[in-house]
Amino acid sequence: MNSALRSAPRYPASLRVTLSGVEGLLAEQVTNISAGGIFVRTERDLPIGTLLSMALELPDGDRPAPVQGKVVHARPSHSETGIGVQFVSDDDAFRGRVDRYINEIIRTRTPAVRLLSMARNLLQEKGWTQLTGKSPRGSYCLSGALLEAAGDDDRAYRAALESVGQRLRVPGCPHGGFACHCAIVGWNDKEGRTKQEVIRKLDEVIGAELASAPAA
Repeated sequence: MNSALRSAPRYPASLRVTLSGVEGLLAEQVTNISAGGIFVRTERDLPIGTLLSMALELPDGDRPAPVQGKVVHARPSHSETGIGVQFVSDDDAFRGRVDRYINEIIRTRTPAVRLLSMARNLLQEKGWTQLTGKSPRGSYCLSGALLEAAGDDDRAYRAALESVGQRLRVPGCPHGGFACHCAIVGWNDKEGRTKQEVIRKLDEVIGAELASAPAA
């Protein structure tokens, strides 16, 4: 996948998409979306480079949005199998609809989703580590990724720590509760912990944030 697509924050989604350009028509589920593409849950084995005509159903009351896509990776996505599809031939109308959909997620659901998604992307792309916030090779531990995603916004960082920490099923810090990074550091550094477990936990937290926030 090209660097622009991989760096675009991805957000959990539950959208239907119809794919053509392969044998027959496929109606599949989109499980995450970014400005540059989507991840589609499917059991079909589609080679990297396959060009697809797609109709993406967005919850804006308009007809499914047509767009051309290219399969850029095919892999198990933790608990599901699917394909990453890059948008390769869109127009201003399509981009506007996708941008509005993503902005609506951020605006009406919870600002934490963007930070958590950025941290997830850092772990996925830069790698995961233990016993340090950021390794010399550039990989991050969970709290390090959250801190990097938050930048100078300490309030957002603390909120993200609380959101994640409350779902780890471990005790909070005796002094700072889950707004302190102690619980997350201890969970991240546990012997036998894996990158896949950390990514799955972030997916769980992001999904819970989206589900618990009020709709627009």
